[in-house]
Amino acid sequence: MKKSLKSLGFALTGLVHAVREERNIRLFLLMHVVIFALAFALALPLSAWIFIGFLMGMFLVTELLNTSIERTVDTFDDCEKKRNGGHFHPGLKHAKDTAAAASLIALVVEVCMLIFLFLPYILIRL
Repeated sequence: MKKSLKSLGFALTGLVHAVREERNIRLFLLMHVVIFALAFALALPLSAWIFIGFLMGMFLVTELLNTSIERTVDTFDDCEKKRNGGHFHPGLKHAKDTAAAASLIALVVEVCMLIFLFLPYILIRL
């Protein structure tokens, strides 16, 4: 039990750090609050709330993993530049770009699915 609580503490520390230090994560969290407010205003059914929560959770997981990969690569890149006189491994840029691509795809999927979900409820009100 102690080990699990310690692991939970590490996870919460990482989440707090990401929210404090990463502008994009703060922006996405704010947008998710707006989406929840819209869902509340449109009185969406429980199944829609569950789907929205799942979409948002999966996107945030992807964004946190992207951030983690970027920080790891940046740290490794800094060490390599010091050790090799300013030369870095070209694969590092590819790793960061690929992680960013995953985050972009997750965002596009989330936005498309939210449009498909919300559009009928919005059109009914017009």
